[in-house]
Amino acid sequence: MIKIIITIIGVLVFAVVIVSILYHFGFIGFYHPMKAAEDNQIKVACVGDSITFGCTVCNWRKNNYPSVLGNLLGENYCVNNFGYTNRTAIKSADYPYTNEKLYQQSLDYKPDIVVIMLGSNDSKENNWDKDKFVNDYCEIIESYLKLESKPKVYVLVPTPLFEINGKVMWQLRKNIVDNEICPAVKQIADKMAVQYADMHSLFENKKELFSDGVHPNAKGSKVFAQKIFELISNEQKN
Repeated sequence: MIKIIITIIGVLVFAVVIVSILYHFGFIGFYHPMKAAEDNQIKVACVGDSITFGCTVCNWRKNNYPSVLGNLLGENYCVNNFGYTNRTAIKSADYPYTNEKLYQQSLDYKPDIVVIMLGSNDSKENNWDKDKFVNDYCEIIESYLKLESKPKVYVLVPTPLFEINGKVMWQLRKNIVDNEICPAVKQIADKMAVQYADMHSLFENKKELFSDGVHPNAKGSKVFAQKIFELISNEQKN
């Protein structure tokens, strides 16, 4: 009996350790602690996939880019992370962002500012379709533009992909991101008359800022957040 109890305790301790490690590195993609906006705070919704969520970044809760952005913007802003691992813009793909409750939560948040970055997971061989990508991404943007809060929407050109041991991780395709998705996002931004930021150019040739060639590490998250901070700050000045 004592051996059974010891075994159960050992299993439970092991499980807690594993979950803690997964949480620490942002692998628990369904977990989204949200901040409640106080009166007069400007609400910022960061929408996207695992790059937005902060997957693989060490000390995830502190170092995912929306958290860093919130610290940069200060107490007049309430920044929430609506990123979800492995999600796509294309609605017929394997894991569409719009199928998630989190998407509706981001709309219900009634943000004043929306920062969107999707596309990396759309590059997978079983997902990619340029016409669907453009159409479905435009619909996502439109859903935010139609909100009564009339948010300012920023669309981000996806960060580059880097090979690890001669291969890009997570079945993503570098040539599709570089040659089709990045130009398509710029086309989408022009079509929807929203501002875009070229995160691909920002991180080009900066493999050291990525943990696995796909997701920014803690230093990369700071660079990422600083760029968005500058966009928002410059807009508020004008």
